[in-house]
Amino acid sequence: MFRKFWLDVILGTAFIFGMMGVFQSFTAFKVFDVFDPIGQAFGDMEFTDIVFSQLRDDPVGDDRVVLVNLSNLQRGEIGMMLQIISQHNPAVIGIDSFFYTPKEDTLGDMMLMEGMASVEHLVLASKLLPDPTDPTKDTIEYSWELFNSFAERTAFVNLVTDAEVQEDLKMCREFYPKFDIGGEQQIAFAVQLASYLDSAAAADFLARNNETEVINYRGNVLDYGATKFGNKYFALDVPDVFGENFVPDMIEGKIVMFCYLGKHLGDRESFEDKFYTPLNQKYIGRAFPDMYGGVVHANIISMILNRDYINSMSENMGYLFAILICFLNVALFSLVYKKIPKWYDGITKLFQLLEIGVLVFGVIYILELYSFKADIAVGMVAVALAGDALEVYYGVVKNSFTKEGRKSLFKVDKL
Repeated sequence: MFRKFWLDVILGTAFIFGMMGVFQSFTAFKVFDVFDPIGQAFGDMEFTDIVFSQLRDDPVGDDRVVLVNLSNLQRGEIGMMLQIISQHNPAVIGIDSFFYTPKEDTLGDMMLMEGMASVEHLVLASKLLPDPTDPTKDTIEYSWELFNSFAERTAFVNLVTDAEVQEDLKMCREFYPKFDIGGEQQIAFAVQLASYLDSAAAADFLARNNETEVINYRGNVLDYGATKFGNKYFALDVPDVFGENFVPDMIEGKIVMFCYLGKHLGDRESFEDKFYTPLNQKYIGRAFPDMYGGVVHANIISMILNRDYINSMSENMGYLFAILICFLNVALFSLVYKKIPKWYDGITKLFQLLEIGVLVFGVIYILELYSFKADIAVGMVAVALAGDALEVYYGVVKNSFTKEGRKSLFKVDKL
């Protein structure tokens, strides 16, 4: 009897994961999508977002990274700003923008090149173009080679999102620290910039050798309340640079990043190079993206320099956790099913609700207290399905394999 019980527990667990596999193949694994528009509000949300948007204490701003707004400037104007900033001896200047081809305005191109030439340490952006079907066809895109020749380094600016096109919701929680293209290792833009200020910190970060890293967000630039922590980085708008409305110490020895921050600082109407982040005050049903790409890179730089990483549960550990918690639930629910069947539905539903609540609470506070992100999504789905799926297993699947069960299905009581 004891052996038969545990065999049922094993088979019941396997049945639940089989159901999950079937649901996933029919895209029914995205539970909230059934309830549109509720699904649209919850589909882009993770419980851990609550940590960044609601629970974090106000962090200290980081003055080691200074952002310069490119706005909608012409190339010649960008070159002039580079010359102004470079004379104050920054540790490095990175440009998060592309200059793909020469323009008819050759004077503007020449002024941009003069600006680039004035920078002692210049990092220009590159863009990874992975081929989803054949990694050997992965390529990388650069600015025009004449501009690129002024760069000491190039580094890719790609960030990880689920968006397929610019208009899609771009939720950014993680990034690639490095990427292999044709056997050559490419380094992420933020990692490359951080190395100029602390090469050991950048090397330690890369030595973690994770394919992706969760971004430990610190804060934003001027955002008028879009995120909980605004004004954590110094940012210079176009008039500030041309009017030299800053002190030299603000630039000297710092990482300076030229990037798009809207038509002007605080511009909330522009969606160009803008992302949703876990810092967004509206973590459910987000209305507007809250952070420009350059600020995302700045947050990554701070994380690297501070060695303030977020560790993540591996995918294999996530599945192992899911199997274990499903197995335990099946064992408990099987006892209820056999010992007190009349109470089965009520007890299992109550236990599932309590268990999911505890799991959500645990995930949130483990991230907050230990900077560890536990990916237990599969385990939570297993818990949610366990009660009803196990009832199907005992009432349908198991009975269909017994002679008595099949007979009872078609048995007609006599009047």
